[in-house]
Amino acid sequence: MERTFKRISDELKLPRESRERIRSRIASWQKQTEDIPVRRPILKSRVPLIAVAVVVAMALTLTVAAAAVHLFRNDIIVPGVDDIPLLSSENGDLGAFVVGGPGGHPPAALEEMTKSARFKSDDWDLGERINGGVVSEYLRWDSVEVLSRDPALRIRRVGREDGAEKMEYTAENPANLLGTLTGRVTFDLKGMDEQYDHVPNANLSFVVSDAKGDYVSEYYNALYAKKDGGGYIDFTVYCTAQADYFGQTYIIDGSFETAYYYTSADGYEFLIETDNGSVWAECRTGRANVNLHGAYVTADEVEDILDTLSLTING
Repeated sequence: MERTFKRISDELKLPRESRERIRSRIASWQKQTEDIPVRRPILKSRVPLIAVAVVVAMALTLTVAAAAVHLFRNDIIVPGVDDIPLLSSENGDLGAFVVGGPGGHPPAALEEMTKSARFKSDDWDLGERINGGVVSEYLRWDSVEVLSRDPALRIRRVGREDGAEKMEYTAENPANLLGTLTGRVTFDLKGMDEQYDHVPNANLSFVVSDAKGDYVSEYYNALYAKKDGGGYIDFTVYCTAQADYFGQTYIIDGSFETAYYYTSADGYEFLIETDNGSVWAECRTGRANVNLHGAYVTADEVEDILDTLSLTING
């Protein structure tokens, strides 16, 4: 899917869908200092839409206790290109924007996804695949020290010459990785485990700190397969210390088969899109992204998962 998301470096060999979404986000991101008003249409759920992503820096607003709080930065659905408020640069020229779409490709097979998602656990002792991060300043790394080879929770310390550190983890069961995160985003996988089987060792988490030991970012990814083997869910969470790092996108009425906003049982707004056998669900705030990519599953099944996550975004 050639649209949103900050990239993790190509050396961090995430599944193809995740890499394409992340590269698209970083290519189009522009930091802006103020919110730009937008006229947002009222759309019913499951209305067919067209897909074009146009990146600008603005924010959706929520009113809490009579004060506007910019919480969700999900893609904004607009009727057409003319409804996108283009940003002006300092010299008066129109700001640049990027147009993307769903890509038109069917999702990868579970076997391919499994191989891609196991790249860290399979490399644990070799230490050849240590690069990658969430923010672009921390993509390249120089050294690795394996601290634990226990399949229940593998641990290694990855370092840079400047003193920054990335603690990496994989496990047979992705639930064992939950304790490696900082608590800025919390979630419960019990509902996922009831409906899907986790793919052993096809997971990864890491937490990055700078040379002073201050928090930079964190990442979590796990792969779950339908019990009948007919589909899978790729679940990803990442968070950064830098507010509004991920920018903003628009969706123009048309190219996805369906696209609509869905509020989970925990009160978090997700944009759900379906196209050519894939379902994407994304909740994005100024510092955090929570994402599900479902292959050969229905939007209803994805909604059911969202409602069981017990999601909290504290960052």
